[in-house]
Amino acid sequence: MCGLTSLDAKSWKATPEGKSQRQRMKALQLGIGYGMGVRSLSRGLGRHPMIGSEVIIRHQQRYPSFWAWRAEMVQRAMLQRSIVSEYDGWPLLISHSPNKRTLYNFPMQSAGAEMLRLAANRLCNAGLVPSMLVHDGILFELDNEEQVTHAVEIMRGAGRDVCGGFEIDVDVDQKLIGGARYRDKRPVAESMWNTVMATLQAIGALPKVG
Repeated sequence: MCGLTSLDAKSWKATPEGKSQRQRMKALQLGIGYGMGVRSLSRGLGRHPMIGSEVIIRHQQRYPSFWAWRAEMVQRAMLQRSIVSEYDGWPLLISHSPNKRTLYNFPMQSAGAEMLRLAANRLCNAGLVPSMLVHDGILFELDNEEQVTHAVEIMRGAGRDVCGGFEIDVDVDQKLIGGARYRDKRPVAESMWNTVMATLQAIGALPKVG
């Protein structure tokens, strides 16, 4: 059995093939957790439904505690007609026919929202006011490395508090250090960005380039 060292893993993720595989497997892993069925999983893998079924069965065998916890969580929510977030107790009131995938998804999404809200609140109190929130990230305009380190520690602390002491890693996009603009890497986002910039140039809000 072979594996990747941390350096090898980072190098692999930087390659086009690595990025593509990682995004596919990330989506599929999350999908299984959120109730993705055999048909959708098979399409994502580009394989016969028998392969998709085998993947789900092996996941159930490998992680029985997760599957039992998830089933019990949904059953309790259905009986109580609500489900609440673990940290602050935000409620989601349930209709007479809820989508189970919504309930499967709720603990992860609610915990992520609480982490981001808690971090943003503490950052503002520390005088490190975010410029904007980007999905599960925070964009800053900071003056020095000391402020960056402080912001990272605040965000890690929020993750630990929401997750009961479990350490949540915080990545700093080094490409944005020095005033570079945030750019989404997806082709559809790049196309939208180009459209917005071209429109701003066309109406005279930005100087035309070239």
